[in-house]
Amino acid sequence: MVREYSEKKVNYFVHMNDLLKQYKRLLFADVDNVKSQQMHDIRHGLRGKAVVLMGKNTLMRKVINDRAESKDATELDKKLAEALANDTTYNTFNKKGALVQNLCIIFTNADYGEVLDVVKKHRIQAPARVGSVSPVDVVIPAGNTGLEPGATSFFQALNINTKIVKGAVEIVTDKKVLSVGEKVDMSVATLLAKLNIKPFFYGLGVKFVYDSGNMFGADILALNDDFFKANMEAAIKNITCLSLATGTPTECSLPHDMTTAFKNLLSICLGTNLTFEQYNGKAIVEAVKSGKPLGGGGGAAAPAAAAAPAAAAGKAAPKKEEKAKAPEPEEDDDMGLGLFD
Repeated sequence: MVREYSEKKVNYFVHMNDLLKQYKRLLFADVDNVKSQQMHDIRHGLRGKAVVLMGKNTLMRKVINDRAESKDATELDKKLAEALANDTTYNTFNKKGALVQNLCIIFTNADYGEVLDVVKKHRIQAPARVGSVSPVDVVIPAGNTGLEPGATSFFQALNINTKIVKGAVEIVTDKKVLSVGEKVDMSVATLLAKLNIKPFFYGLGVKFVYDSGNMFGADILALNDDFFKANMEAAIKNITCLSLATGTPTECSLPHDMTTAFKNLLSICLGTNLTFEQYNGKAIVEAVKSGKPLGGGGGAAAPAAAAAPAAAAGKAAPKKEEKAKAPEPEEDDDMGLGLFD
């Protein structure tokens, strides 16, 4: 007996198949505590960049598995079905694979950063409600709460040290009242409401990513250009320092080695009458001694011009010291009064 599907389901199958053909990057995001207006704003912000698909997990798995089992299935179709069926890294509740709980799929071919910018833009702040699971650590800061002394019972229930200052309750030290994954109880929710603290931000939370046959965690989305640039600069710096310390020439240390070698050649020229094509050390020294302006202005003569005055000053230094050592005759100053006047 052939099973018949409703027109709504058939249209859903066709729509999801079209998306799987068109897009190669899939982001699976949690939609818990996300309001309908948020979803509308996210869809509008992603227009032209990505498509957000909601639906039952069974329908999604059905479409993906049917594509993988069809005669026209591609290698990517088979890898997607296999990854979602076998990967339980991101699902600790049951063994149905990764596609469980309240998830949506974001289909895109654009850069992940563009999609995440839109998703983060439409997060909303919300209070801690009783029974909700905390996605972050919640810390009540020390300081004056503005509450009357009668509210100390709430703080005592949570073992928060307080004191009364000018008729108001003041928290002595910072106190963490919730950790990630903990449920909010009545006392915590009431106290946070009295302090007007809204610790939670709700929006689409990307759980894992499927890209060209590979499944990744959401932490891969933090690997942007700035991250790679900073790590490459640090690696190049470490290689350069190691090469210079061990005397092993590398591409990173080559500019420094060339600069050091050129400085050594300049030092030899300044100390002798030798010259070479790129620099005439004798002419520079003579120009410095005579006080004439240096010619050329650019290229290799620039660092030499800076080094030449130092060398000339070094040679002239002993003469200054000799003049300083020669004692000057002291004149007797009798203030205009003679001995026998």
